[in-house]
Amino acid sequence: MSEHNIQLHLPGILKLLSEHLYSNPHIAVREILQNAVDSIRRRQIESGWQGDPRIVIHLGERTLSVSDNGSGLTHDEIMDYLATLGRSYTGDMRARHQDQTLIGSFGLGILSGFIVADRLTLVTRSYQSDDVWQWQSAGDGRFSLEPAQRDSTGSTLTLHLKAEGEFLLNRALLADLIRRYADFLPVPVFIGSDRINRLHAPWHQPSDVEAYRQYIVDQTGEVPLSVLPLRSDGVPLSGVVYVPAGGVLSINEFGDAAVYIRRMFITAEETGLLPRWAKFVRAVVESPALNPTASREQVRRDEAFYRVQRAIERQILVHFETLAAEQPAVWRSIVLEHNDLIKAWALESRAFFDAVCDIVTFETSRGRLTLPEYLDLADGVVYYFSDGGSATQEKMLYEASGLPVIDASRFAEEDFLMLYERIRPGVQVRQLEPGSDYLFHDPGETDAAWENIRRYFADQNIQTRLVSFEPAAIPAILVFPPGSDDVARARSALQSGEVTGPVAGFLEEYIRLRDPDQRTTRGTLHVNVNSALMRQLCALPPESEVFTAALEIIYQNARFFAGRMLTTHTARTAFDMITFSVQRLVESVMDGPR
Repeated sequence: MSEHNIQLHLPGILKLLSEHLYSNPHIAVREILQNAVDSIRRRQIESGWQGDPRIVIHLGERTLSVSDNGSGLTHDEIMDYLATLGRSYTGDMRARHQDQTLIGSFGLGILSGFIVADRLTLVTRSYQSDDVWQWQSAGDGRFSLEPAQRDSTGSTLTLHLKAEGEFLLNRALLADLIRRYADFLPVPVFIGSDRINRLHAPWHQPSDVEAYRQYIVDQTGEVPLSVLPLRSDGVPLSGVVYVPAGGVLSINEFGDAAVYIRRMFITAEETGLLPRWAKFVRAVVESPALNPTASREQVRRDEAFYRVQRAIERQILVHFETLAAEQPAVWRSIVLEHNDLIKAWALESRAFFDAVCDIVTFETSRGRLTLPEYLDLADGVVYYFSDGGSATQEKMLYEASGLPVIDASRFAEEDFLMLYERIRPGVQVRQLEPGSDYLFHDPGETDAAWENIRRYFADQNIQTRLVSFEPAAIPAILVFPPGSDDVARARSALQSGEVTGPVAGFLEEYIRLRDPDQRTTRGTLHVNVNSALMRQLCALPPESEVFTAALEIIYQNARFFAGRMLTTHTARTAFDMITFSVQRLVESVMDGPR
């Protein structure tokens, strides 16, 4: 066996890192400003310098220059750090001094300049020496180093811009990028003589809740419903959590957090720091405990990440509990404003569910009600339906019996009601299904004539029950068991050939278990013995054209009224049967006088 050294092609590595490490050319602005801030902080730490720190950007003709009055670099430091890919003086110094204000870690920041420039020139003078050096590279794996002139301590990095990097010469765009990435950096950043960044957020200095609220208003243009300043809690943490006004239910909704690490902006869309159940809130989070990825565009999901996540969750729960106890009007407005989304995500946390379950509202046949308000009307029983297509039929049935009913057809509402039943002793949750004795009543002994109606539907393979229910004006109702639409969809997918292989086998087994006699998707026809029309039909001979035509129309109408899923073919067949039956009735009437 022989061993060999791996050969590195430096120009290719530089191209990979500068063009593919970072997803957006705007990142070059952040990386260069970060290097300048770290240089200033280094001068303060190592020399005790207490001067006036600043970063000044000058726009030229196809050049952008960034000057700082930081520590500068000696000849040896240039050779050690700018000539060594991946070695970071800042990272080494943070480890030595345990200083969390230093930002850099990877020694890659200057490479970002090659995203927008084809040549970089650095003129630097160290606080440790009067020597001035000019370092220059075109990103081809080589650099030049020679003496230069500079009157003051610090560095100036000049980017000789590519054509695709000239967007940085747009002053307004550049100012926006500075505010995005460097708004909270503790060093003022100027374009010419104009300072661009604000330097501090409310959590960087003593601030009351109103200062945090005003910050959210300035950032979003909206007044938040509630504001929670974050604090260290077993992990260094600051920032703000807020509840925005308004909410739209979406199963793809995420609670986004903007993240800063050591005052440097990382991302506006971190979806993992907020609790899963708190997707109706937003946050700005800053913590030196968080670790960025190499490109500093995302946060690493490590143990520190989850410690911060847990600390945020604890503080949000305490905040909501305090609001509920001390500011119930504010808490109620939050819950009602984000009603649907809160119901969906409350299932993720029992503590949060307990805090909201009696405040959220549901759409009912008596208007929007909380569950306690509803239970007062329904004697401790929750009646609901979960299929929005059958809303008209079910509301009518319940109201005719003097019962309010909840429309639980929206996402997660049925599960919400099931959990409510489990944690509330004495509360019962009921869904309309065949045989529901609170709506359909056993008529007792019936006249033999009703057997003709039962037999007719049995011959059509239609499962039938003779019951009495209100309103009496309705001759028959078709009722499906819960989950029948799921079975229908599964059967439709199999019949259409949309699924094959193991998935098809799974669906076949599901259908076999849920619908062994293939009656689930046909429903049960509940014939109303209180109906005057049905009683008239009982008096007709079963061979009568009117008898069979009328029963066919009654059944097909019940199918449409049930609001269940019908295929195009099934709906067309139903219409054809109604039309045919009406024609028979018309013919019977026309033949009568003759």
